[in-house]
Amino acid sequence: MYLDKELCLFQLEVKNQAELFKIMSEQLVNNGCVKDSFLEGIINREKEFPTALEINQIGFAIPHTDSIHVNNSQICFASLKEPLVFYDMTNKEREIPVRLVFMLAMSQPHEQIDTLQNLVNLFQNQERVQELLSCTTKEQFIEIVHSAGVY
Repeated sequence: MYLDKELCLFQLEVKNQAELFKIMSEQLVNNGCVKDSFLEGIINREKEFPTALEINQIGFAIPHTDSIHVNNSQICFASLKEPLVFYDMTNKEREIPVRLVFMLAMSQPHEQIDTLQNLVNLFQNQERVQELLSCTTKEQFIEIVHSAGVY
């Protein structure tokens, strides 16, 4: 349901968060999932409420923003060739080197909670996480996340 557009970017090389957010937001805009205001919403929310977490020494980020910027619920995924620094969602002072990014565009606020819970379950599955880190095709990505219960 949230992965039907198969918006996946693999081994992306970016200089900073702004470049990453721009690339991922453009994917969502080009597929009609979000409004033009989405990128600004993501940037502003990330400054105020960081979205990184570290599980089993792997850094993840789940940038998202308010549903008013979203047309259709969707997840855009990016694996990063080199880690990018994000700030910990529970401690704004702590830097986390992130390699896996799941940008959420949820049109209904309640969808965000369920999706976050499913993603955290995925992040705790070390075998699936290793598969995500080396994944290079949309088909492979979809298989990995579906087998982990993320749709």
